[in-house]
Amino acid sequence: VLFRLGSYTVYTYTLALVIGLALGTWIAYRRGHRSQIDPMTVLDGGFWTLLGGVLGGRLGFVALNWAYYADHIDRALAFREGGLWWHGALLGGGASLLAWRLLRHWLGHPVPDWRDLFDVTAPGLALGCAWGWFGCLMGGCAYGADASGYAPPLSWLAARLPDIYGVDVVRFVTQPLMIGWCLLVWIALWRVGARLPRGGTFAAYLLLYAAGDLAVGFLRGD
Repeated sequence: VLFRLGSYTVYTYTLALVIGLALGTWIAYRRGHRSQIDPMTVLDGGFWTLLGGVLGGRLGFVALNWAYYADHIDRALAFREGGLWWHGALLGGGASLLAWRLLRHWLGHPVPDWRDLFDVTAPGLALGCAWGWFGCLMGGCAYGADASGYAPPLSWLAARLPDIYGVDVVRFVTQPLMIGWCLLVWIALWRVGARLPRGGTFAAYLLLYAAGDLAVGFLRGD
């Protein structure tokens, strides 16, 4: 909990998510301008992409944890409490972006190449994910497995951290590892993305982020 305004609670996870979404959108806006894509078109498409991504990520998380939400369906859309599934967000956001592009084409509006649109989003996605993982760190979600008793080098990846239930033990530091990895991916895409072929920046993001997420998945306790 970051602070309270009367009965309204503001969570650090929520603030981190908002910062990540805002920075990611701003970076896409800047890169769209450099790529000679109308910046307002980027913002318009970005709005629907973010909406579809957040909804897809939340619905995926609820589906994966249906054993809990079956008895707490009123909390299925409680975004402030945390819980977004990256794969669902990717599918929801990507589908929304493509649907928005098809609708603009059907209405006769100019539309950029879909590869250019996805490339413009990639660096912002990487930085936004870093903030999402920071929110997970502060909220205790995506927590690491119990790491007590492990010898080096695995013990070097452990620290005393709580999980989402408030249980504080020595865990693998999954969230800090992914924050660092996302920042490295962001820097790499920012510096070399322009040298890649059309669609290559987004493809590189998918491959790099997925590799990091897969590796850290072996250390997670959830």
